[in-house]
Amino acid sequence: MAILSSAVTLLPSCNLETVPVYENIPIDKPQRKLIEQLTEAILPKKNTAVVTPEKTVDYVLTIINDCHAPEEIEQYISGLKELQLLLKEQFKSSFQQLTPEAQNALFALLQDAENSSANLRHFYTTTHYLTKDHFVTSEYFMTNYLEYEFIPGRYLGCVDI
Repeated sequence: MAILSSAVTLLPSCNLETVPVYENIPIDKPQRKLIEQLTEAILPKKNTAVVTPEKTVDYVLTIINDCHAPEEIEQYISGLKELQLLLKEQFKSSFQQLTPEAQNALFALLQDAENSSANLRHFYTTTHYLTKDHFVTSEYFMTNYLEYEFIPGRYLGCVDI
């Protein structure tokens, strides 16, 4: 009975969520969660039925891991750490607790060349670009907005020229 009660007590504190490990990007779970929250704030998909093979954060981190130079990855990680420090010092809260107005103020600050460092701007612009890229290359966007038809498309046998 004692073992069962202690197991029930300790079970909620266990974090059983598995997080993919990227060989070139040394980030921990809170940093990954921050990037995920940032991508959701950049391009919220609340009422949009976008179905993609992976989450936006996985797409962003996979592209950075596989396609970027080690110097760019180091700059990206430095920018992520600077963002965490900025949230702690200037906004005194986590990104998730920010109001939409505070998030917009943060985005304006990140885009401003005079008030943010090169690493922080690199982090934000890379995350912003890859978040939009993930959406515009999705099947939902291509079929509903670009009227793209997957190969082989349709066959029109008799068409007047």
